Amino acid sequence: MVAESDVREMAARAHLVLSDDEFAGIVRLVNETGDLAPESAVVERFKSGSLTPGMLTFFLPRMWRYRLGHSPVPIEVWRAMFEFAEYTEDMVVQRPRRGTQVAYRGATEANREGLSWTLDVEQARYFARDRQAPGDHSATVWVARIPSDRVYARYMDGFEKELTADVRGLNVRSLEAWRSDEAPLWRRLRGLTRV
Repeated sequence: MVAESDVREMAARAHLVLSDDEFAGIVRLVNETGDLAPESAVVERFKSGSLTPGMLTFFLPRMWRYRLGHSPVPIEVWRAMFEFAEYTEDMVVQRPRRGTQVAYRGATEANREGLSWTLDVEQARYFARDRQAPGDHSATVWVARIPSDRVYARYMDGFEKELTADVRGLNVRSLEAWRSDEAPLWRRLRGLTRV
């Protein structure tokens, strides 16, 4: 059983301002499931409209960060939950950053518009090479310039340096094509660009 004082302390560390009713709802959900990141219960309550943005923000960063393997939750539901919740950095509510970030994703072409992106090209190469379905060698590294208003959350304290972002409609290109286009014009015209 988790005590409400523990939930209040966790929320304070995350700079999350919640009402007494929200605290009670979080405590009830944690005690019903025995989990601080009860994915299926949170998704069910989100879909039914019984979570506030603050309550979802309490759970969502942990659910995303500590998910194992392929989540049964469809990407559209993850996206909707991130859009409903508050922006966080390293699981702390923050003001969103301004500007655009170049980010990478190791994935198949079919999954290139996923939510999980990294600021580390080597991490993306690892995902393209080692974190695909068994026998699938079609993955590559994708690159996108992601404006700050498309970023839902940042996780910079781990090895992944992850952005959770909505890249639909952005120019998502393979690393090879991106490098070719980023080369100076004189190198492209002379065919000297290395990929």
